[in-house]
Amino acid sequence: MKRGILLLNFGGPWTISDVKPFLYRLFSNPRVLVGVPTPFRQALAFTIAQVKGRSSKKSYRKIGGGSPQLKWTAIQAHGLRQLMPKDDVRVEIGMRSSEPSIETALRQLKFWGANELILLPLFPQFSTTTTATCFDAVKEILEKLHWQPAIRQVNNWPDHPAYISLLRSTLDQALCEATAENNKSVHVLFSAHSLPMKIVERGDPYPDDIARTVRAVTSDLKYPWTLAFQSRNGKLPWLQPYIEDEIKRLSDNGIETLVIVPISFVSDHIETLFELDHLYADLSRKYGIKNYYRARCFNDDANFPRVLQSIILEAYGC
Repeated sequence: MKRGILLLNFGGPWTISDVKPFLYRLFSNPRVLVGVPTPFRQALAFTIAQVKGRSSKKSYRKIGGGSPQLKWTAIQAHGLRQLMPKDDVRVEIGMRSSEPSIETALRQLKFWGANELILLPLFPQFSTTTTATCFDAVKEILEKLHWQPAIRQVNNWPDHPAYISLLRSTLDQALCEATAENNKSVHVLFSAHSLPMKIVERGDPYPDDIARTVRAVTSDLKYPWTLAFQSRNGKLPWLQPYIEDEIKRLSDNGIETLVIVPISFVSDHIETLFELDHLYADLSRKYGIKNYYRARCFNDDANFPRVLQSIILEAYGC
């Protein structure tokens, strides 16, 4: 048995010139612009890419000129390779909206001779807009390649013990730093990527998975905490509370030290490096919060490949 492990991620613009093409691929996805017929969706995606592209380029320039997600994902994949059997297991990366694409990864695994595929999304919480659309792409490409390997898929892992343990360690590190320097009015704010209510109301389980993660990681947390949602676009309602509103509320309630914990990201990218580290940090200071800390993402933490290995072993025993 030759097993291919496909780590699925969304991808991003690796350079400034990738920004508008990436935005077009993102918004032309039927799982993202839900219910919009194909020709109109493509036209709307093109318009969004042109309009949003200018401001997005400015944001990416502030974090170095592109998303570092590919670098971190490649390091995480390399770490997992070192933990798996060398002869009969191969690990590849497949990005939904950028290269290396899911199709590129599947072609490599087919050429290698994999007769079983394990699909492991790097999204702890399931959403139709992330995990499901990656699974859609896998199915479509396998049909295109006329290839029918056995498929095993990990749908979600929002409260897997190894994941929660590592996430809690990043929170504890941030709290240690915050409380060493300041011991007044410390509050933990968990931040998750938001989702349009239009998609939630269609039955997307993402909010429940987010709640499972937060419930697990706060089981013995001694500091007050709340959950908010970031990264919304447009004027339609998204999951609430919005992070900017929650930061204002906490400031009004006298919070002086804020520890932000991103929980739907396993590596740094625009949502952490620009939104959390610049946009919301500046907003917190504007509202009078004196001390702002952000828990780190997993990035090149050697423990994260062990989390992935644990998920695979628990699910499939390989």
